[in-house]
Amino acid sequence: MSTYLPFDTQVEIIKRVFRVKSLIRFRSVSKQWKSLIDSSKFISDHNLNQPHSHHILVRYKYKPLASEHRYVSIVDDDSFPQHKFSPSVTPIVNQLNDDSFILCSSHGLVCLYGYSRDRKNMIVVWNPTIRKSFGIELSYKPDAVGFGVCPKTSNPKIVTITFLCEVDTVKWIGKVSTLGCGGWRSVSLDLPKSLKFKRSEAVVDGVIYWVASNDMSQDMIISFDLTSEEFGKVDVSDSLLHPRIQLSVFKHKDPESLVLVSYDDRALDCDAWMMIKSEGPKYLCTKLFSHKFWSIDGTAGIMGFRENGEPIRQRLYMPDDDDVEDDLYTSLEAYEPSTQHIKDLGFEEGYYSFMMASYTETLFLLNHSESIIQ
Repeated sequence: MSTYLPFDTQVEIIKRVFRVKSLIRFRSVSKQWKSLIDSSKFISDHNLNQPHSHHILVRYKYKPLASEHRYVSIVDDDSFPQHKFSPSVTPIVNQLNDDSFILCSSHGLVCLYGYSRDRKNMIVVWNPTIRKSFGIELSYKPDAVGFGVCPKTSNPKIVTITFLCEVDTVKWIGKVSTLGCGGWRSVSLDLPKSLKFKRSEAVVDGVIYWVASNDMSQDMIISFDLTSEEFGKVDVSDSLLHPRIQLSVFKHKDPESLVLVSYDDRALDCDAWMMIKSEGPKYLCTKLFSHKFWSIDGTAGIMGFRENGEPIRQRLYMPDDDDVEDDLYTSLEAYEPSTQHIKDLGFEEGYYSFMMASYTETLFLLNHSESIIQ
């Protein structure tokens, strides 16, 4: 870059113009550039000012009992799903066992949780773009784990919720850990004792959301504000809370939006609702579409959404060829509800287990070492 430009002007240009991979190369120009790009302020400013490239990260395993997980990243633009590549998986991510799963993503960071290969509870936060990750080993097994980047401080935070049942104590315990600050803080938490958390969560606009069910098997949504560090219960119409709901995220125009997918197992269909925060705990819900998740061609459940709001579904079906080894096949498809147009994501025919998360290209974790905190 021209030496005739003041350094501060150069900083503003690269902050707004250059994408993540170009900035990684820029770090080798000089110690001054490396120090700048690695700084927390630059990373945060770049995240706010730079238009992000969106990706769909898919974790899959062919014949789930016979092979290891693999990852593929699909560029989420007009070429979707043609531009695919295999991201470099870090050694810490590879330490997770086969029973681990993807929790959610926030600001380009993907959070996974499960047992490590030496059978320890471990949370892993991974930036697939810059090939950086960190892990946190837990000495206990929480009932729920949450993750998100605080919009005020740009600090990644881990949240755990654990039900403690001892001789003289029966209560819920909430804990929060901020990356780089060390240790855990206790957070006030008042929940029904009979609550059970499900594997459905999302983080939107600085708030983590979980699906949980009470002793009447009715689902509800629990929230955690990453700035105020307060828990709450989301107020939505009971008619939307069928015995089976899931949460997801898509980008609606500019801001990200929380989506509730409500399954009606009797009618064999589901409705997707965009949730918009109103006053206090209340949310207004706008119906996006209805989807028949069962047909003669197989079953199809919604796994997430593209950046343009188009749902991605996993379809389970019987192969046409009677001589194939597997009785059932699975596929991933982008589905356009208004036209019912289906776009296959291009995995070879077979039986797979799929997980997915959407993420953007950011510099988060660039200034952190690859490590596991115990």
